[in-house]
Amino acid sequence: MKLIRIYNNAFKLPNKKARNFLNKTDLTNTLLYLFSLVIIINLPGFVEVLINGREGGSLFLIQFIVLGPFFAAFALLAGISLITVLLVGAASALQRKLKYQYLWKMAAFSLPLPILAGYAADLIFPLEWLPAAVFLVIFIMIHLKLIVDFPKRKLN
Repeated sequence: MKLIRIYNNAFKLPNKKARNFLNKTDLTNTLLYLFSLVIIINLPGFVEVLINGREGGSLFLIQFIVLGPFFAAFALLAGISLITVLLVGAASALQRKLKYQYLWKMAAFSLPLPILAGYAADLIFPLEWLPAAVFLVIFIMIHLKLIVDFPKRKLN
């Protein structure tokens, strides 16, 4: 039930109430959310493998079910951590009082909307570069709004 509330609020970002709810979410639920997001993202590929009945048997299926999501989750965590470093730099350049931990959580929780928009862009206009461009534009817009909403640092 908490996972559904997390997804609902993640789609509402950069809304202030959603931001406050997600900021109070503990790390266990955050990681559960990220792992469920990885499974949801990999679901179309898994269904395609099942429908096409690719060669390789049960070993390939086990690798696709177990190793695929774990590798994707690791890549997602590493990517979020690297992007957060850039967000900390942007917050510092805009003179905002934001910490790495907060920006990491917000980077993790802001993924569903850009991913969904990237999938939609790929369905409408099947160009190679378009889903990534749509994802980045929406992701950056969400985070710039999150950063700008915070007060500036006081100059001593």
